[in-house]
Amino acid sequence: MPERARLIGEIEVAARSLSPYWPLPGFVAINPLRGWEDQAFARAVESATRYQGGRGYWRPATETLSDLDARWHSGTAAVNRHLILALSAFCDQGQAAWTMPNRHHGLYRAWRAVALHDPLLPGRRRLRKLPDTALACLQRLMAEVPAGEVRIERLRGHLHALPGWSAFVRWRAQRDSDPWQEHAPVTVVDLLAVRLALCHCLDVTETEGLAHAPADHGGIERLQAREARWRTPLLQRLQQRATQAPAERPPPKAQLVFCIDVRSEVLRRHLEATGPYETLGFAGFFGVPMAWQGLDEADAVASCPVLVDPQHLVREHAHRRGSKAIRQWRGRQRWRQLGKRLADQLKSGIAASFAYVEASGWAFGLSMAQANLAPRRERLQAQPPSTATHIRVAESDGHGIAHDQQIFYAEAALKTMGLIEDFAPLVVLCGHGGETVNNPYARALDCGACGGHSGGPNARVMTQILNQRRVRAALATRGIEIPEDTVFLAAEHNTTTDEVRLLDDEAVPPERATALQQLMTDLARARHGAAAERCRQLPNTSGDPVAAVEQRCRDWSEVRPEWALAGNAAFLVGPRWLSAELDLQGRCFLHSYDWESDGRGRALEIILTAPMVVAHWINSQYYFSTVDPQVFGAGSKTTQTVVGRLGVLQGNGSDLMTGLPEQSVLRSDGQPQHEPLRLLTVVHAPPERIEAVIQRNGVLQRLFDNEWVAVAAIDPRSGDVRQRQPGGSWPLQDAAAAHHARTSPSAATPRHPSPVSEYAL
Repeated sequence: MPERARLIGEIEVAARSLSPYWPLPGFVAINPLRGWEDQAFARAVESATRYQGGRGYWRPATETLSDLDARWHSGTAAVNRHLILALSAFCDQGQAAWTMPNRHHGLYRAWRAVALHDPLLPGRRRLRKLPDTALACLQRLMAEVPAGEVRIERLRGHLHALPGWSAFVRWRAQRDSDPWQEHAPVTVVDLLAVRLALCHCLDVTETEGLAHAPADHGGIERLQAREARWRTPLLQRLQQRATQAPAERPPPKAQLVFCIDVRSEVLRRHLEATGPYETLGFAGFFGVPMAWQGLDEADAVASCPVLVDPQHLVREHAHRRGSKAIRQWRGRQRWRQLGKRLADQLKSGIAASFAYVEASGWAFGLSMAQANLAPRRERLQAQPPSTATHIRVAESDGHGIAHDQQIFYAEAALKTMGLIEDFAPLVVLCGHGGETVNNPYARALDCGACGGHSGGPNARVMTQILNQRRVRAALATRGIEIPEDTVFLAAEHNTTTDEVRLLDDEAVPPERATALQQLMTDLARARHGAAAERCRQLPNTSGDPVAAVEQRCRDWSEVRPEWALAGNAAFLVGPRWLSAELDLQGRCFLHSYDWESDGRGRALEIILTAPMVVAHWINSQYYFSTVDPQVFGAGSKTTQTVVGRLGVLQGNGSDLMTGLPEQSVLRSDGQPQHEPLRLLTVVHAPPERIEAVIQRNGVLQRLFDNEWVAVAAIDPRSGDVRQRQPGGSWPLQDAAAAHHARTSPSAATPRHPSPVSEYAL
C-alpha cells in the first residue's frame, strides 16, 4: 500500500473515536462517547477518560478548578494555545470583524502563511522547510513513527488533546455542501498537520497525556445500583397497568399528538386530567424529512433528525389578506437588522468601539433596566405572524412534496403511532420549541427531532397533508379511514412556558368553533398545572406559576430558564393507556405504539432505530455533562465565551466545549437536577418481536449488547416483564426482587433528585 494511502487510513481509524459535534445554530444532543460505542459501556468510559481525562461516573466531590487547570499545564499546553487561536480564527462563521486571510486555501496553508510572521511563535522559521500541503507535512513529521497501531495511537492522542475542536473539524469536513466549508475548507489532515507543525516549532516531541482522574473501580457497580432503584418500581407500575383492562373512557373530544420529549409528558398528563382528551406521542418532526425556509429567510434549515437527510424543501409564503401585518413585520425586521449591523460595526471597529461604548452606555443601561423591571413587556417577534402566512406542500418548481410521497408520509406516521381508527373530531399535531433570550444554548431547548429547531413548521406541513381529500381517499384504500368531519390542526408547545399556540387555525370549520374554544380553555388550565409543577423544581420562583415561567423566559440574566430534559431516564414504547394517570415526573420519553397493528414489526423498527437512538444521545449527553461538566459538558455559563458563532470556550481560550452547561444539569455546585442514569427502553410487545428487530439492526445490537441502553419487554399476552441481557436472552423479571425494591425505604422514587451525598453508595 502506498505510504500516503496508509497514513490516510490510519487517520480515519484514529478519528473514529471522536464524537460528532453540531454547532450552536443547530445544536443537538449527542453521546460524547459515541466514538467508543463499539465497546462495552464500562470499557468505553475507561478508554475515553484515558485520552481526555475526567470522570465517567458520578461522585459527590466536585471537580475542582485546580484539576481543570492541570489539564492545561502539560508539555503540550503551548501547542494547545496556539492551535486554539488558529482554529478560532480559521473556523469563524461570521462573528469576527477581521478574518484570517486566504481561508479558501484550507487550514494548513492559510495558517502557515500567517504563522511565518507570528512573533509569539518560537521556531516559526522552521515552517519554511515544511512541505506546502498538509498531507505531505504530516507524512514528513510522522516519518519516524512506526506505521500501524503505534501511529494510530499517536494520532488519536493528538486528536483527543483537543477533542472538541477535533470533533468540530471532522463534522464540518464531512459536509461538502456546507457554505462555510466551501468558503474555508478544513479537514482532519489539516488539523493534524498544524498540530504537528506546532510541535515541531516548539520542540514538543511526544504527545503527553492529560491529567487523568484516578480510576473509579466501583463506578459501574454504583451506577447499576442506582439504576435498579429507579427502574424496578417503574417496571412494576407498568406491569400492574398491563395486567389490568384499560379503563372505559368516553370518546375523546380531541386527540393531541405531542413530541416524545419528556417535557411533553407533564403537559399531557395535566391536559388529560381536565376532560376526555387522548394524547399520543410521536417524534416531533412528524415523519417528514424536510428543510424549512421561513418567510424572508435567506437560507433553509434542516427540520428533521440529524440521522436523516432532508428530502424536500418547503417554503413559507405571505397571504394576500395578511399583507398589512406582513408589511408591518417586515418594517420592524428591517429596522432591527439595520440597528444590529450598525451596532456590530461600531463594536468591532478599532477606534469606533471606544466612542461607541461611551456614547451608548446609557441606552444599554435603560434597556437592561427595562428588561429587569418589565420582563413581561411584549417583545418584537423574530417570526412573522403565522395567521398572515401559509405553506405550499404540493410539489412545484422543485420545492414541496409530491402527492405519492405525501401519502407515504401520512400512512407511515399514522401507522407508527397507532392512530388508524377512532379519530376524534379535532386532531392537533403539536410541535414544540423553547423561548429564551441571551442564551447561546437556546437550540438545546428546541426539538431534537427537528435538528435543533422548533417543530411548528413540521406540524403545519403534516396537518396540510392530512387535511387533503386526495390523501384521505388514498389512505382509505390502505385501511385508514379518516372521517370526513375530522379536522387536523397544527400547534406549537412552548416548553419554557407550557403555552400551546395554534397555527393556521383558519382551517377550523364553524361547527368546530365551540369544541376548539373548549380545547383552548382546557389547554390553559393544563398549562397552569404544568407550570406549577415545573416551578416546584425551578429555583427562585414564587407567586403565579404562569407569570413566573414567562418571566424566566424573558429575563436576559436567567441562567436556568427551564430544566429542559434534565431527569430523563426511560423511553416508553406502547399505548397511552399503559402509562396514563401515572405521574412519570417528566422523566420518560413517550412514543405511541400498537403492537397488534404492526404485524411484521416495521413500525417498531423505525421507532427503535430513529427516535430511540436520539433519546439515547440526549440521555448520554445529560449523563456525561452531569458526571463531569468540565470535560464532557460546557462548564459554567458565567465563564463562557462564544467563539465564531459555532460554540463556546471556557474563559478566553480552551477546547471547544461540546456538552451542556452546569446550569442545565446542576441545581448548585455538587447538587444535580439530572440524575445520571443510562436510558431504559420499555416496549409493550412480545420479546421475540423486539429481538427480531434487534437482530436486523447492528446499531441496536451495539447499544443493547454493550449496555449503553437497557431494554425491557412488557409482554402484552401475559403481562410478564422481561429484561434483555447482552447476547439476546430475555429472563423473567424477578418478582420478589421487584417487590423488595418497591417496598424498601431506599427505593422510594424522590420527587426531586436526592442531594449528592445520597447518590454515592
